[in-house]
Amino acid sequence: MRYLNLYLILVLVSFLVGIFTTNILETGALSFMVLLFFSCIFLWISVYIWQYRHVVFPLFIGYIFGIFLSLWTLSFVQENLSIIEPLTFFPQKIEVTIIDIYRKNDFSVDYVWVVSSIGDVGISENSIKTIVRIPANFSLDLGDTISYTSRIYMIESFDGFEYKKYMISRGIYFRSYGNTFERISSKNIHPLFLKLHHTRKYLLEQLDDLYPKEEKIFLWGILLWAREDIPPDLKTDFNNSGLTHFIAVSGFNITILIIFFGYLFQYFPLTLRTILIITSILLFMVLVWFSAPVIRAGVMGIIGYLILVSGRKAESLTIVLITAACMVTVSPLSLNYDVSFHLSFLAVIGIVYTQGFLKKWFSFLPETFAIREAFILTIAALSFTLPIMVFNFWQVSLLAPLANIAVTWTIPLAMLLGFLSLIAYIIYPPLGYIIAFFDWVLLKYDIMMVHFFGNIQWALLQVDLWEYAVYIEILYFILLTFLIVYFGQKKKAV
Repeated sequence: MRYLNLYLILVLVSFLVGIFTTNILETGALSFMVLLFFSCIFLWISVYIWQYRHVVFPLFIGYIFGIFLSLWTLSFVQENLSIIEPLTFFPQKIEVTIIDIYRKNDFSVDYVWVVSSIGDVGISENSIKTIVRIPANFSLDLGDTISYTSRIYMIESFDGFEYKKYMISRGIYFRSYGNTFERISSKNIHPLFLKLHHTRKYLLEQLDDLYPKEEKIFLWGILLWAREDIPPDLKTDFNNSGLTHFIAVSGFNITILIIFFGYLFQYFPLTLRTILIITSILLFMVLVWFSAPVIRAGVMGIIGYLILVSGRKAESLTIVLITAACMVTVSPLSLNYDVSFHLSFLAVIGIVYTQGFLKKWFSFLPETFAIREAFILTIAALSFTLPIMVFNFWQVSLLAPLANIAVTWTIPLAMLLGFLSLIAYIIYPPLGYIIAFFDWVLLKYDIMMVHFFGNIQWALLQVDLWEYAVYIEILYFILLTFLIVYFGQKKKAV
């Protein structure tokens, strides 16, 4: 049984490495050369260290599957690009259907659309998505299908960040502008998803009535993962302060939710509490919208929580790797270019493998309002996700740990009061305003911390890694794997 688990881990790791390598090299020939090189090394090692001979075959098999999956995805992407790129020279008549809101401001709204046709070229369903900017004075809803004429602007990378590939990993290939359009049909979407979308929209409108602008935006982010209304200056302060993860769609958010629901259900029996927490997270995922980042974050968070409550950490790495492999199979490019996937994966790993000794280090913290649990889980997740934030955003605040300490303890309570104020406002508005006032105090404090730490320029360290970022990230993952194995073996020895 022990060897079976080891073989499975080797296959999964080599599978992910095969995808990661091929996504970078973008050619099967180079990937197979890498495979041949490492196969020769492992074979040479197995000759001199005979007990390692059994690791060669699982590594080889996993890497082969990873290469073929990545190559299939890259060929699919190249086929879509070959359709779009020849159409960029002149304005085209485009037909699209709304599936989500990407960003909005006072003058325009950027929607995510599924493309049905470009000019005379039909597009297979859901294979190509686009971001279309529409003037804010036009009223559009989820599922609306429109036709408009616009130039096609291919998404480009910038400042060393592979923004193009990140967007393609989400199926988004280009931008366009629908200043004038013709509405072809409405509500071209399943009624259940439409109802969920309207429910979410309704809840956001109620919060809009209850809270001032900045506090409302922060509560939107931590309670309903709504980021489309964040103004640029506030977003900059979140990035500079190292607090972006609180409003980002990642496993970090699910960690906060587990703390929140764990506090609500703390006096329930373990089995019932586990069922209630998982059900609450699933309902929350449905409510905030079933996008790929939400699904990944939710699934990884649930698995991490089940590992913690079961106490079966011996198989935890296998479970997390199986989950990651399944998610990557659906979208192989996300392994390299989707930061939300990295954060979700590493947040769970961090919680599973570090929260044990962090409990000993921070045993002096009070347990009131789950302050100790919130702090430990947040630091555990942050310890593994912080390097990824540095690699992808090219900056880190030297005061980020202090900023997180200052804010983290308020988040579960702010979420609880925000949720209660929302329910109370719908039932009896005066009570909603009373609860919202106490929540506003916490949210106001959080926003003050965001602005305070976000504007300390001397603490903001710029890390210009340029094209070397991906290689440093690879080394980081290798070091991370080594540390997990090392401390796992050390713990067993003790």
